[in-house]
Amino acid sequence: MSADEPGPATTARMPSAQRRDQLLDVAENLFVTRGYSATSMEDVARGAGVTRPVPYRHFGTREGVYLAVLERARREYEAVMLAAIDPELPAREQLVRVGDAFYSVLEDSPGRWKLLFASSAVLPVEFEERLAAQRFETIEMIRGLLTQLARPDAPPARITAAAHAMSGVAERLGHWWLAEPSLSREELVEHYADVLWGGLGGYARD
Repeated sequence: MSADEPGPATTARMPSAQRRDQLLDVAENLFVTRGYSATSMEDVARGAGVTRPVPYRHFGTREGVYLAVLERARREYEAVMLAAIDPELPAREQLVRVGDAFYSVLEDSPGRWKLLFASSAVLPVEFEERLAAQRFETIEMIRGLLTQLARPDAPPARITAAAHAMSGVAERLGHWWLAEPSLSREELVEHYADVLWGGLGGYARD
């Protein structure tokens, strides 16, 4: 039996890419419901109905599948935020739309959101660095969006700082919302937009 052939509980073989997606689905559910420390590669294989070597062949280690789960979630999250952008709208309204998209994912999938924005302390140092690189890629995406909203004379360092601040504000407000679920999403988005606009409004295009 090859590494991607099904185990006893599975009825059909899968192409490699489809198998990888299935393993990511299983692993993400396990990380959300059990946590990283309580999930093994054997659990992932069992949940997917495949033999033990399959997840190792696709991801190498438990840290590898964990990072792959976070990478996929982050890319999907970024796509949601990018889809919310409408260049024809005023700059503050753009912040509102991006914030609403960001918090809609939290509202719909709080477990996935917490997984994505949890501490990286569970990972060995070398994997923490890879996770940090993922986060900086997202901040770079935010910096690109802010550049489009800013006046041409806005200092580049200010835009970069604003991108880091925007990421931090959005994340911490999300954790606050999880602790204070009485707030509506609309109220949270207004808090988010007000805080950011206070620091960014002076540099926005008309």
